[in-house]
Amino acid sequence: MRLLLIALFAAAAYADTPPVPKVFKGMQGQKGQYEVEVLEPAGKSPKMTVCTDNVVKSSGEGKRGNASCKYRLLKDTADEAVIETTCDGRTSTTTVKRESAKSMLISMETVGAKGARTMKMRYTHLGACREGQGAITLDKNSEQCQKLREQAAKMDPEKQCARQKANREECERRTREGRDRLLAMCS
Repeated sequence: MRLLLIALFAAAAYADTPPVPKVFKGMQGQKGQYEVEVLEPAGKSPKMTVCTDNVVKSSGEGKRGNASCKYRLLKDTADEAVIETTCDGRTSTTTVKRESAKSMLISMETVGAKGARTMKMRYTHLGACREGQGAITLDKNSEQCQKLREQAAKMDPEKQCARQKANREECERRTREGRDRLLAMCS
């Protein structure tokens, strides 16, 4: 759900479908990196930075929304937007409130087969993305980054691709790229 909210934020900042609420227009630095603070549920997430430029690139800038999803803008002012999204039997209502020229409070309520979920986050614009920054960067000292570094250390392209005959080079390249992506999340 967290990645869905991040993707919604990035899509709303860039795309024309789903609709671009007025709250995003004129926002200082729509593009760039944002510090994401998860307010609810508390204590579940490390400090995270999102580079919206790279979220859009990784999701394919040419793609505009999900064809199976329906979007409705329920409220659209310069200071607040309420967006209803219905996808695959789930309905999410996202409220975006401008907190300041550089920050927004975003709350999301989702109802579906797995029950109801609520999440609240604060996005604060930090400026342009850093060179080589991934779409999502976690606090390098967090427990999640320790686990990612352990996982990356176990990713040996030669060992993992040893049984590959025809596509060994491609397998090794993909394994190295995967390891590099994991490590980039904690740089």
